[in-house]
Amino acid sequence: MKLLEKHLVEIKNKWFIETRTGYDGPFDSKDEAKEYLQLLKGCDAARSEFAGLEFSPF
Repeated sequence: MKLLEKHLVEIKNKWFIETRTGYDGPFDSKDEAKEYLQLLKGCDAARSEFAGLEFSPF
């Protein structure tokens, strides 16, 4: 197992993404895994923004 970039893992020529709940994959290429990781980060950012909009201390 090789950890090449944060959250990207190569195991036996297949690519995986490390998440809070385990691993997503396998992906056939590093580029495919990176693209999926970017989509996950975008979803997390949108979810955090939405949660902030729903919070009201009043």
